[in-house]
Amino acid sequence: MLDERMMKCPYCGRIFWITEEEQYGNETFECPYCHQSNAGCSEVDEYGILIGVSIVDYELQELLSPR
Repeated sequence: MLDERMMKCPYCGRIFWITEEEQYGNETFECPYCHQSNAGCSEVDEYGILIGVSIVDYELQELLSPR
């Protein structure tokens, strides 16, 4: 049985379910409400909901991170 987690969309703010397989097998997740993809998650809120990262924010972090 797969574990499911909740994720908050960084675009529309709605919460949706993802499976453990999706969480560890995918880099992006498509929101079933606004249909935009996010680049994984950056943190968890106080209720254990994963907070999605927009693809633009993820790319900015990659560009600004020291190498």
